[in-house]
Amino acid sequence: MILQRYIVRSLVGPFLLGFGIVTFLLTMDMLLDLLDLIIGKGIPVWTVVRLFFLALGWMVALSVPCGVLVAVLMTFGRMSQDNEIVALRASGVHLFRILAPALGTSAIVAIALALFNNYVLPESNYAFSRLRDEMMRKRPTAEIREGVLMDDFRGYHLFISRLNDRTGEMQDVLILDGTSSPTSPRTILAKNGILHFRPEENALTLELFDGQIHQADPNAAEGTYRWLDFGTHILRIQEVGDLWREGVQKRRGQREMSVEEMKAEIRKLQADRDNTMKYITGDLEKLSLPDLETLDLRDPGSAVQGAVGSLWRKALKQARPPAPSNFSVDEQRVVEAIRSRQGEVRSVERRISEFRVEIHKKFSIPVACVVFVLVGAPLGIRARRGGLAVGFLSSAFFVFYWLCLIGGEQLADRRLLPPWVAMWLANVVLGTLGIFLTLSVIRSGDPGRPRPQKAAP
Repeated sequence: MILQRYIVRSLVGPFLLGFGIVTFLLTMDMLLDLLDLIIGKGIPVWTVVRLFFLALGWMVALSVPCGVLVAVLMTFGRMSQDNEIVALRASGVHLFRILAPALGTSAIVAIALALFNNYVLPESNYAFSRLRDEMMRKRPTAEIREGVLMDDFRGYHLFISRLNDRTGEMQDVLILDGTSSPTSPRTILAKNGILHFRPEENALTLELFDGQIHQADPNAAEGTYRWLDFGTHILRIQEVGDLWREGVQKRRGQREMSVEEMKAEIRKLQADRDNTMKYITGDLEKLSLPDLETLDLRDPGSAVQGAVGSLWRKALKQARPPAPSNFSVDEQRVVEAIRSRQGEVRSVERRISEFRVEIHKKFSIPVACVVFVLVGAPLGIRARRGGLAVGFLSSAFFVFYWLCLIGGEQLADRRLLPPWVAMWLANVVLGTLGIFLTLSVIRSGDPGRPRPQKAAP
Protein backbone atom coordinates (compact mmCIF):
# COMPACT_ATOMS: atom_id res chain seq x y z
CA MET A 1 0.00 0.00 0.00
CA ILE A 2 2.89 2.37 0.69
CA LEU A 3 4.11 2.04 -2.89
CA GLN A 4 0.62 2.58 -4.30
CA ARG A 5 0.03 5.70 -2.21
CA TYR A 6 3.45 7.06 -3.16
CA ILE A 7 2.81 6.67 -6.90
CA VAL A 8 -0.70 8.13 -6.67
CA ARG A 9 0.59 11.16 -4.74
CA SER A 10 3.36 11.58 -7.32
CA LEU A 11 0.75 11.68 -10.11
CA VAL A 12 -1.39 14.44 -8.58
CA GLY A 13 0.98 17.38 -9.06
CA PRO A 14 1.93 16.68 -12.70
CA PHE A 15 -1.73 15.97 -13.50
CA LEU A 16 -2.83 19.36 -12.17
CA LEU A 17 0.03 21.00 -14.08
CA GLY A 18 -0.87 19.34 -17.39
CA PHE A 19 -4.59 19.90 -16.84
CA GLY A 20 -4.04 23.56 -16.04
CA ILE A 21 -1.77 24.21 -19.03
CA VAL A 22 -4.14 22.60 -21.53
CA THR A 23 -7.16 24.37 -20.03
CA PHE A 24 -5.32 27.69 -20.17
CA LEU A 25 -4.40 27.16 -23.84
CA LEU A 26 -8.01 26.30 -24.67
CA THR A 27 -9.30 29.39 -22.90
CA MET A 28 -6.94 31.83 -24.60
CA ASP A 29 -8.97 32.18 -27.78
CA MET A 30 -12.25 32.36 -25.87
CA LEU A 31 -10.90 34.95 -23.42
CA LEU A 32 -10.26 37.38 -26.27
CA ASP A 33 -13.88 37.05 -27.38
CA LEU A 34 -15.14 37.45 -23.82
CA LEU A 35 -13.02 40.55 -23.28
CA ASP A 36 -14.47 41.99 -26.48
CA LEU A 37 -17.96 41.40 -25.08
CA ILE A 38 -17.08 43.43 -21.97
CA ILE A 39 -14.98 46.21 -23.48
CA GLY A 40 -16.32 46.52 -27.00
CA LYS A 41 -19.95 45.49 -26.69
CA GLY A 42 -20.75 46.58 -23.14
CA ILE A 43 -22.04 43.21 -21.89
CA PRO A 44 -22.23 43.09 -18.06
CA VAL A 45 -19.19 41.52 -16.42
CA TRP A 46 -21.28 39.02 -14.44
CA THR A 47 -22.89 37.72 -17.65
CA VAL A 48 -19.49 37.22 -19.27
CA VAL A 49 -18.13 35.50 -16.14
CA ARG A 50 -21.07 33.09 -16.23
CA LEU A 51 -20.39 32.39 -19.91
CA PHE A 52 -16.77 31.63 -19.10
CA PHE A 53 -17.51 29.14 -16.32
CA LEU A 54 -20.21 27.41 -18.37
CA ALA A 55 -17.78 27.08 -21.27
CA LEU A 56 -15.28 25.34 -18.99
CA GLY A 57 -17.39 22.18 -19.26
CA TRP A 58 -16.18 21.09 -22.68
CA MET A 59 -12.64 22.23 -21.83
CA VAL A 60 -12.56 19.89 -18.83
CA ALA A 61 -13.59 16.99 -21.07
CA LEU A 62 -10.62 17.74 -23.35
CA SER A 63 -8.05 18.63 -20.69
CA VAL A 64 -8.40 15.62 -18.37
CA PRO A 65 -6.96 12.97 -20.77
CA CYS A 66 -4.03 15.23 -21.64
CA GLY A 67 -3.44 15.89 -17.94
CA VAL A 68 -3.28 12.14 -17.35
CA LEU A 69 -0.72 11.74 -20.15
CA VAL A 70 1.49 14.52 -18.80
CA ALA A 71 1.24 13.14 -15.25
CA VAL A 72 2.27 9.63 -16.27
CA LEU A 73 5.18 10.79 -18.43
CA MET A 74 6.54 13.13 -15.75
CA THR A 75 6.03 10.77 -12.82
CA PHE A 76 7.59 7.67 -14.34
CA GLY A 77 10.27 9.76 -16.02
CA ARG A 78 11.27 11.18 -12.63
CA MET A 79 11.21 7.76 -10.99
CA SER A 80 13.42 6.39 -13.76
CA GLN A 81 15.81 9.33 -13.52
CA ASP A 82 16.13 8.90 -9.75
CA ASN A 83 16.72 5.14 -10.23
CA GLU A 84 13.59 4.37 -8.21
CA ILE A 85 12.37 2.01 -10.93
CA VAL A 86 15.71 0.18 -10.83
CA ALA A 87 15.56 -0.10 -7.03
CA LEU A 88 12.02 -1.44 -7.08
CA ARG A 89 12.80 -3.98 -9.80
CA ALA A 90 15.96 -5.06 -7.93
CA SER A 91 13.80 -5.61 -4.83
CA GLY A 92 11.64 -8.07 -6.76
CA VAL A 93 8.73 -5.68 -7.48
CA HIS A 94 7.19 -6.54 -10.84
CA LEU A 95 6.65 -3.70 -13.29
CA PHE A 96 2.88 -4.35 -13.31
CA ARG A 97 2.78 -3.61 -9.58
CA ILE A 98 4.44 -0.28 -10.34
CA LEU A 99 1.97 0.49 -13.13
CA ALA A 100 -1.12 -0.78 -11.28
CA PRO A 101 -1.69 2.40 -9.18
CA ALA A 102 -1.56 4.57 -12.31
CA LEU A 103 -3.89 2.24 -14.21
CA GLY A 104 -6.32 2.05 -11.30
CA THR A 105 -6.32 5.80 -10.81
CA SER A 106 -6.82 6.41 -14.54
CA ALA A 107 -9.76 3.97 -14.55
CA ILE A 108 -11.41 5.91 -11.71
CA VAL A 109 -10.77 9.19 -13.56
CA ALA A 110 -12.22 7.65 -16.75
CA ILE A 111 -15.42 6.59 -14.96
CA ALA A 112 -15.80 10.02 -13.38
CA LEU A 113 -15.20 11.73 -16.73
CA ALA A 114 -17.75 9.47 -18.46
CA LEU A 115 -20.36 10.42 -15.85
CA PHE A 116 -19.37 14.07 -16.26
CA ASN A 117 -19.73 13.87 -20.06
CA ASN A 118 -23.14 12.23 -19.80
CA TYR A 119 -24.79 14.26 -17.06
CA VAL A 120 -22.90 17.48 -16.31
CA LEU A 121 -21.52 18.50 -19.70
CA PRO A 122 -24.90 18.46 -21.56
CA GLU A 123 -26.46 20.68 -18.92
CA SER A 124 -23.45 23.00 -19.00
CA ASN A 125 -23.63 23.29 -22.79
CA TYR A 126 -27.37 23.87 -22.66
CA ALA A 127 -27.04 26.57 -19.98
CA PHE A 128 -24.25 28.23 -22.01
CA SER A 129 -26.46 28.29 -25.12
CA ARG A 130 -29.47 29.70 -23.25
CA LEU A 131 -27.37 32.39 -21.58
CA ARG A 132 -25.93 33.41 -24.95
CA ASP A 133 -29.44 33.60 -26.44
CA GLU A 134 -30.58 35.72 -23.49
CA MET A 135 -27.61 38.02 -24.04
CA MET A 136 -28.56 38.38 -27.71
CA ARG A 137 -32.14 39.31 -26.81
CA LYS A 138 -31.01 42.01 -24.40
CA ARG A 139 -28.21 43.28 -26.64
CA PRO A 140 -28.95 42.33 -30.29
CA THR A 141 -25.88 44.17 -31.58
CA ALA A 142 -23.64 41.77 -29.63
CA GLU A 143 -24.00 39.21 -32.43
CA ILE A 144 -23.97 41.68 -35.33
CA ARG A 145 -20.58 42.28 -36.94
CA GLU A 146 -19.66 45.36 -38.83
CA GLY A 147 -18.38 45.06 -42.38
CA VAL A 148 -20.16 41.72 -42.95
CA LEU A 149 -23.27 41.09 -45.05
CA MET A 150 -25.63 39.21 -42.71
CA ASP A 151 -28.53 37.02 -43.80
CA ASP A 152 -29.67 35.85 -40.35
CA PHE A 153 -33.14 37.35 -40.76
CA ARG A 154 -35.53 35.78 -43.23
CA GLY A 155 -36.03 37.97 -46.28
CA TYR A 156 -33.42 40.54 -45.26
CA HIS A 157 -29.73 41.11 -45.87
CA LEU A 158 -28.02 43.60 -43.57
CA PHE A 159 -24.66 45.34 -43.95
CA ILE A 160 -23.28 47.83 -41.41
CA SER A 161 -20.03 49.70 -42.05
CA ARG A 162 -19.55 50.89 -38.44
CA LEU A 163 -21.34 49.80 -35.30
CA ASN A 164 -21.24 51.09 -31.72
CA ASP A 165 -21.97 47.94 -29.73
CA ARG A 166 -22.67 49.79 -26.50
CA THR A 167 -25.32 52.17 -27.81
CA GLY A 168 -26.53 50.16 -30.81
CA GLU A 169 -25.87 53.11 -33.14
CA MET A 170 -25.03 52.15 -36.73
CA GLN A 171 -23.48 54.13 -39.55
CA ASP A 172 -23.62 53.57 -43.32
CA VAL A 173 -26.34 50.95 -43.27
CA LEU A 174 -27.34 48.87 -46.31
CA ILE A 175 -30.46 46.68 -46.21
CA LEU A 176 -31.82 44.44 -48.96
CA ASP A 177 -35.50 43.83 -48.25
CA GLY A 178 -36.88 40.94 -50.30
CA THR A 179 -39.95 40.18 -48.17
CA SER A 180 -42.50 41.71 -50.55
CA SER A 181 -40.73 40.91 -53.85
CA PRO A 182 -37.83 38.42 -53.70
CA THR A 183 -37.09 38.93 -57.41
CA SER A 184 -36.96 42.71 -57.00
CA PRO A 185 -35.83 43.53 -53.43
CA ARG A 186 -35.88 47.02 -52.02
CA THR A 187 -32.50 48.61 -51.37
CA ILE A 188 -32.45 50.79 -48.26
CA LEU A 189 -29.49 53.08 -47.60
CA ALA A 190 -29.08 55.12 -44.44
CA LYS A 191 -26.27 57.16 -42.94
CA ASN A 192 -27.26 56.31 -39.35
CA GLY A 193 -29.51 53.92 -37.50
CA ILE A 194 -30.34 52.30 -34.18
CA LEU A 195 -31.38 48.69 -33.64
CA HIS A 196 -33.87 47.64 -30.92
CA PHE A 197 -35.51 44.35 -30.05
CA ARG A 198 -39.14 44.36 -28.88
CA PRO A 199 -39.80 41.07 -27.05
CA GLU A 200 -43.53 41.75 -26.70
CA GLU A 201 -43.82 41.88 -30.51
CA ASN A 202 -41.08 39.34 -31.25
CA ALA A 203 -39.64 41.86 -33.71
CA LEU A 204 -36.45 43.75 -34.37
CA THR A 205 -36.86 47.44 -35.01
CA LEU A 206 -34.39 49.36 -37.17
CA GLU A 207 -34.73 53.11 -36.79
CA LEU A 208 -32.94 54.62 -39.80
CA PHE A 209 -32.01 58.25 -40.40
CA ASP A 210 -31.11 60.30 -43.47
CA GLY A 211 -31.32 57.76 -46.26
CA GLN A 212 -32.99 56.56 -49.45
CA ILE A 213 -35.13 53.64 -50.59
CA HIS A 214 -34.55 52.27 -54.09
CA GLN A 215 -36.74 49.68 -55.80
CA ALA A 216 -36.99 48.53 -59.37
CA ASP A 217 -40.53 48.32 -60.75
CA PRO A 218 -40.95 44.91 -62.44
CA ASN A 219 -44.06 46.15 -64.26
CA ALA A 220 -42.38 49.26 -65.65
CA ALA A 221 -40.06 49.59 -68.63
CA GLU A 222 -36.57 48.13 -68.35
CA GLY A 223 -34.21 50.28 -66.34
CA THR A 224 -37.02 52.14 -64.54
CA TYR A 225 -37.06 52.22 -60.76
CA ARG A 226 -38.44 54.27 -57.88
CA TRP A 227 -36.58 55.93 -55.05
CA LEU A 228 -37.60 57.80 -51.94
CA ASP A 229 -35.59 60.13 -49.72
CA PHE A 230 -36.38 59.96 -46.00
CA GLY A 231 -35.29 61.69 -42.85
CA THR A 232 -36.50 58.91 -40.54
CA HIS A 233 -37.63 55.44 -41.51
CA ILE A 234 -38.61 52.62 -39.15
CA LEU A 235 -38.23 49.06 -40.39
CA ARG A 236 -39.72 46.23 -38.34
CA ILE A 237 -38.43 42.71 -38.91
CA GLN A 238 -41.31 40.57 -37.67
CA GLU A 239 -41.13 36.96 -36.47
CA VAL A 240 -37.38 36.87 -36.04
CA GLY A 241 -37.63 33.35 -34.58
CA ASP A 242 -37.47 31.58 -31.24
CA LEU A 243 -33.85 32.62 -30.75
CA TRP A 244 -34.99 36.16 -29.89
CA ARG A 245 -38.24 35.25 -28.16
CA GLU A 246 -38.19 35.28 -24.38
CA GLY A 247 -39.73 32.36 -22.52
CA VAL A 248 -39.48 29.88 -25.43
CA GLN A 249 -38.04 26.51 -24.49
CA LYS A 250 -34.89 26.08 -26.54
CA ARG A 251 -34.54 22.77 -28.35
CA ARG A 252 -31.50 20.82 -27.19
CA GLY A 253 -28.74 20.02 -29.64
CA GLN A 254 -26.75 16.79 -29.80
CA ARG A 255 -24.08 18.03 -27.40
CA GLU A 256 -26.76 19.16 -24.98
CA MET A 257 -28.27 15.69 -24.51
CA SER A 258 -27.43 12.69 -22.36
CA VAL A 259 -27.00 9.22 -23.82
CA GLU A 260 -30.57 8.28 -22.86
CA GLU A 261 -31.99 11.37 -24.58
CA MET A 262 -29.96 10.76 -27.74
CA LYS A 263 -31.06 7.12 -27.87
CA ALA A 264 -34.68 8.28 -27.65
CA GLU A 265 -34.08 10.68 -30.55
CA ILE A 266 -32.46 7.87 -32.55
CA ARG A 267 -35.54 5.67 -32.03
CA LYS A 268 -37.77 8.47 -33.31
CA LEU A 269 -35.57 9.03 -36.35
CA GLN A 270 -35.47 5.30 -37.08
CA ALA A 271 -39.28 5.18 -36.94
CA ASP A 272 -39.45 8.11 -39.40
CA ARG A 273 -36.95 6.38 -41.70
CA ASP A 274 -38.89 3.11 -41.62
CA ASN A 275 -42.14 4.90 -42.47
CA THR A 276 -40.47 6.64 -45.41
CA MET A 277 -39.03 3.33 -46.61
CA LYS A 278 -42.55 1.85 -46.60
CA TYR A 279 -43.65 4.60 -48.97
CA ILE A 280 -40.64 3.90 -51.18
CA THR A 281 -41.47 0.18 -51.23
CA GLY A 282 -45.05 0.97 -52.22
CA ASP A 283 -43.87 3.25 -55.04
CA LEU A 284 -41.50 0.55 -56.29
CA GLU A 285 -44.41 -1.88 -56.42
CA LYS A 286 -46.29 0.60 -58.61
CA LEU A 287 -43.35 0.48 -61.01
CA SER A 288 -43.11 -3.34 -60.73
CA LEU A 289 -39.49 -3.02 -59.59
CA PRO A 290 -37.99 -5.26 -56.84
CA ASP A 291 -35.55 -2.78 -55.28
CA LEU A 292 -33.82 0.59 -55.58
CA GLU A 293 -30.76 -0.90 -57.28
CA THR A 294 -32.94 -2.02 -60.16
CA LEU A 295 -34.39 1.48 -60.39
CA ASP A 296 -30.86 2.92 -60.51
CA LEU A 297 -30.08 0.65 -63.47
CA ARG A 298 -33.37 1.46 -65.16
CA ASP A 299 -33.05 5.20 -64.70
CA PRO A 300 -29.37 6.02 -63.90
CA GLY A 301 -29.83 9.72 -64.57
CA SER A 302 -31.89 10.16 -61.39
CA ALA A 303 -29.81 7.86 -59.21
CA VAL A 304 -28.49 9.01 -55.85
CA GLN A 305 -25.28 10.99 -56.20
CA GLY A 306 -22.24 10.75 -53.97
CA ALA A 307 -18.88 9.03 -53.77
CA VAL A 308 -20.15 5.86 -52.12
CA GLY A 309 -23.26 5.79 -54.29
CA SER A 310 -21.15 6.15 -57.45
CA LEU A 311 -18.97 3.16 -56.54
CA TRP A 312 -22.06 1.11 -55.74
CA ARG A 313 -23.77 1.99 -59.00
CA LYS A 314 -20.60 1.21 -60.99
CA ALA A 315 -20.45 -2.25 -59.40
CA LEU A 316 -24.12 -2.83 -60.17
CA LYS A 317 -23.70 -1.77 -63.79
CA GLN A 318 -20.85 -4.21 -64.21
CA ALA A 319 -22.93 -6.99 -62.66
CA ARG A 320 -26.10 -6.30 -64.68
CA PRO A 321 -26.48 -4.62 -68.06
CA PRO A 322 -28.51 -1.40 -67.86
CA ALA A 323 -32.02 -1.52 -69.24
CA PRO A 324 -33.43 1.37 -71.23
CA SER A 325 -35.44 3.96 -69.31
CA ASN A 326 -38.94 3.88 -70.79
CA PHE A 327 -41.06 5.26 -67.97
CA SER A 328 -44.31 6.94 -68.83
CA VAL A 329 -45.17 10.42 -67.56
CA ASP A 330 -47.09 9.03 -64.58
CA GLU A 331 -44.31 6.57 -63.79
CA GLN A 332 -41.74 9.38 -63.97
CA ARG A 333 -43.69 11.24 -61.27
CA VAL A 334 -43.45 8.13 -59.09
CA VAL A 335 -39.69 7.99 -59.74
CA GLU A 336 -39.37 11.62 -58.67
CA ALA A 337 -41.31 10.87 -55.49
CA ILE A 338 -38.97 7.96 -54.75
CA ARG A 339 -35.88 10.12 -55.25
CA SER A 340 -37.32 12.80 -52.99
CA ARG A 341 -37.99 10.24 -50.26
CA GLN A 342 -34.50 8.80 -50.74
CA GLY A 343 -33.16 12.26 -49.94
CA GLU A 344 -35.25 12.32 -46.76
CA VAL A 345 -33.90 8.90 -45.78
CA ARG A 346 -30.31 10.04 -46.33
CA SER A 347 -30.90 13.13 -44.22
CA VAL A 348 -32.40 11.06 -41.38
CA GLU A 349 -29.58 8.51 -41.53
CA ARG A 350 -27.04 11.32 -41.39
CA ARG A 351 -28.67 12.65 -38.22
CA ILE A 352 -28.74 9.15 -36.71
CA SER A 353 -25.03 8.81 -37.46
CA GLU A 354 -24.33 12.17 -35.81
CA PHE A 355 -26.16 11.11 -32.64
CA ARG A 356 -24.27 7.80 -32.54
CA VAL A 357 -20.98 9.63 -32.95
CA GLU A 358 -21.78 11.77 -29.91
CA ILE A 359 -22.75 8.70 -27.88
CA HIS A 360 -19.46 6.91 -28.65
CA LYS A 361 -17.50 10.12 -28.06
CA LYS A 362 -18.85 10.40 -24.50
CA PHE A 363 -17.10 7.13 -23.65
CA SER A 364 -14.12 7.01 -26.02
CA ILE A 365 -12.61 10.22 -24.59
CA PRO A 366 -12.67 8.96 -20.96
CA VAL A 367 -11.16 5.61 -22.03
CA ALA A 368 -8.26 7.62 -23.48
CA CYS A 369 -7.17 8.24 -19.86
CA VAL A 370 -6.36 4.53 -19.48
CA VAL A 371 -4.85 4.34 -22.96
CA PHE A 372 -2.53 7.25 -22.22
CA VAL A 373 -1.25 5.45 -19.12
CA LEU A 374 -0.36 2.40 -21.22
CA VAL A 375 1.48 4.64 -23.67
CA GLY A 376 2.95 7.18 -21.28
CA ALA A 377 4.30 4.94 -18.52
CA PRO A 378 6.81 2.95 -20.64
CA LEU A 379 7.74 6.07 -22.61
CA GLY A 380 8.30 7.99 -19.39
CA ILE A 381 10.52 5.21 -18.06
CA ARG A 382 12.60 5.28 -21.23
CA ALA A 383 12.63 9.08 -21.68
CA ARG A 384 13.52 9.68 -18.03
CA ARG A 385 13.24 13.15 -16.63
CA GLY A 386 13.90 15.33 -19.66
CA GLY A 387 11.30 18.08 -19.76
CA LEU A 388 11.70 18.59 -23.49
CA ALA A 389 11.12 14.91 -24.17
CA VAL A 390 8.03 14.87 -21.93
CA GLY A 391 6.60 17.95 -23.61
CA PHE A 392 7.26 16.65 -27.10
CA LEU A 393 5.80 13.20 -26.41
CA SER A 394 2.72 14.67 -24.71
CA SER A 395 2.06 17.04 -27.59
CA ALA A 396 2.71 14.42 -30.28
CA PHE A 397 0.39 11.77 -28.85
CA PHE A 398 -2.28 14.25 -27.88
CA VAL A 399 -2.30 15.88 -31.34
CA PHE A 400 -2.40 12.46 -33.00
CA TYR A 401 -5.33 11.42 -30.82
CA TRP A 402 -7.41 14.52 -31.49
CA LEU A 403 -6.66 14.51 -35.20
CA CYS A 404 -7.94 10.94 -35.36
CA LEU A 405 -10.98 11.91 -33.29
CA ILE A 406 -11.87 14.99 -35.35
CA GLY A 407 -11.18 13.28 -38.67
CA GLY A 408 -13.15 10.23 -37.61
CA GLU A 409 -16.09 12.40 -36.58
CA GLN A 410 -16.15 14.08 -40.00
CA LEU A 411 -16.01 10.71 -41.80
CA ALA A 412 -18.72 9.25 -39.58
CA ASP A 413 -21.01 12.27 -40.09
CA ARG A 414 -20.68 11.70 -43.84
CA ARG A 415 -21.39 7.99 -43.27
CA LEU A 416 -18.02 6.97 -44.73
CA LEU A 417 -17.09 5.17 -41.50
CA PRO A 418 -19.24 3.48 -38.84
CA PRO A 419 -19.50 5.76 -35.77
CA TRP A 420 -17.92 3.21 -33.43
CA VAL A 421 -14.92 2.76 -35.73
CA ALA A 422 -14.43 6.52 -36.11
CA MET A 423 -14.56 7.23 -32.37
CA TRP A 424 -12.60 4.22 -31.10
CA LEU A 425 -9.90 3.89 -33.77
CA ALA A 426 -7.44 6.22 -31.98
CA ASN A 427 -7.91 4.33 -28.70
CA VAL A 428 -7.33 0.99 -30.43
CA VAL A 429 -4.17 2.21 -32.20
CA LEU A 430 -2.64 3.91 -29.16
CA GLY A 431 -3.77 1.12 -26.82
CA THR A 432 -2.09 -1.49 -29.00
CA LEU A 433 1.06 0.63 -29.10
CA GLY A 434 0.94 1.05 -25.31
CA ILE A 435 0.65 -2.69 -24.68
CA PHE A 436 3.57 -3.31 -27.04
CA LEU A 437 5.72 -0.68 -25.29
CA THR A 438 4.84 -2.02 -21.83
CA LEU A 439 5.75 -5.59 -22.80
CA SER A 440 8.92 -4.29 -24.40
CA VAL A 441 9.97 -2.57 -21.16
CA ILE A 442 9.27 -5.74 -19.20
CA ARG A 443 11.32 -7.89 -21.57
CA SER A 444 14.22 -5.42 -21.56
CA GLY A 445 14.98 -6.20 -17.90
CA ASP A 446 15.58 -3.34 -15.52
CA PRO A 447 14.85 -0.12 -17.47
CA GLY A 448 17.11 2.72 -16.68
CA ARG A 449 19.79 0.56 -15.08
CA PRO A 450 23.19 1.53 -16.45
CA ARG A 451 24.91 -1.26 -18.34
CA PRO A 452 28.15 -2.54 -16.79
CA GLN A 453 31.26 -1.42 -18.55
CA LYS A 454 33.87 -3.92 -19.60
CA ALA A 455 37.12 -3.59 -17.72
CA ALA A 456 40.05 -2.33 -19.73
CA PRO A 457 42.59 -5.06 -20.54
